[in-house]
Amino acid sequence: MEKPEWSVDDLMRKAERYCATAEHCCYDVRIKLRQWGATPQQVEPIIVHLCKSQFIDEARYCHAFAHDKLLYQGWGRMKIQANLIAKHLPDTLIDEALHSIDEQEYARILEHLIHQRKNDSKERLIRFCMQRGFTYEEINKHMQ
Repeated sequence: MEKPEWSVDDLMRKAERYCATAEHCCYDVRIKLRQWGATPQQVEPIIVHLCKSQFIDEARYCHAFAHDKLLYQGWGRMKIQANLIAKHLPDTLIDEALHSIDEQEYARILEHLIHQRKNDSKERLIRFCMQRGFTYEEINKHMQ
């Protein structure tokens, strides 16, 4: 089945609706526009428009991503950082988002993960928490 041909205006409106429903970064929107059949010449002006109109704000996206992944998926800083880097976001924005994480909430979530897996062996528990993006030092500190 062929993809329909979209005009730049149609793609722009569609991208605005897409960005209005949830936070997205430029990388995500570029991928979505390509899926919709946009050419590389059509993508960049749309991205510029979305950024100027504040449909896309990568700083806001980084903060929301870090907050949500910590709170709802129980991810640690390392995993959050790796995922933000994979989305080609600037290091300064990533660092700001990671520093904005509430330390008490971070510790509470790590302690909750450790408590959930209290019957596992120490090695298995450490491996589980490290896969979630917590450092060995953070895990060891909260296991005491």
